[in-house]
Amino acid sequence: MKKIIGLLIIITYIVLVLSMSYFDFQFGSEVQISAVFLILAFIVLFETKELNSKTMAVIATMSALGGVMRVPFAAIPGFQPVTFICAVSGYTLGSINGFMVGSMCAFISNFFLGHGPWTLWQMMAWGLCGVCFGVLRKVIKKTGIKGFIICCGIWGYIYGIILDQWYIVEFIRPITIKAIISGIVLSFPQDTIHAIGNVIFAVFFGRSFIKVLERYNKKNKIEYIDDEFIKI
Repeated sequence: MKKIIGLLIIITYIVLVLSMSYFDFQFGSEVQISAVFLILAFIVLFETKELNSKTMAVIATMSALGGVMRVPFAAIPGFQPVTFICAVSGYTLGSINGFMVGSMCAFISNFFLGHGPWTLWQMMAWGLCGVCFGVLRKVIKKTGIKGFIICCGIWGYIYGIILDQWYIVEFIRPITIKAIISGIVLSFPQDTIHAIGNVIFAVFFGRSFIKVLERYNKKNKIEYIDDEFIKI
């Protein structure tokens, strides 16, 4: 069933892109629609997963924690714990759950900080952070907590680059390589603060968060037994 849903999502996206190209949509509109489709695709994948109530509870808790904890740090540009929370969630709960935590963190926090066109990009960027840590879990695990900390720092810059594209797509004309590079360079100081903040949160809270969430996962793990192997 999941393979069929995944195939349908890919086919739908290809048809959507070809249609936008045929009807000559503006580049900015194509990117926005693609971002919406990406978020909806992960929501569909999340809805088709088999989740128990306890897993749903921890996803909701991490989403609320990230959304609320971002607000008091808003006075310091770039310095906030959301990226760290997305990273921990993706690492311990898996890619799809990590995406949901990341996207909901942005959605919840912007009720306090203000919604706008940037919300979509923040949802996508933080969601992809969760996906990345879920996909790279085995690689990061081999390097220990140091690998996790380094990846958190790197994602400070990756997140910044993704959000730079929102500004470029919305306000810069024409969109050129020079404009893209300029946007990345100009945001480098704030992205550096973001990266340093991620490292600080990972150093002080990384081990404890990972330990607690992995223990929670083990306690609530469900193993299905094939009836053919059960003898009475």
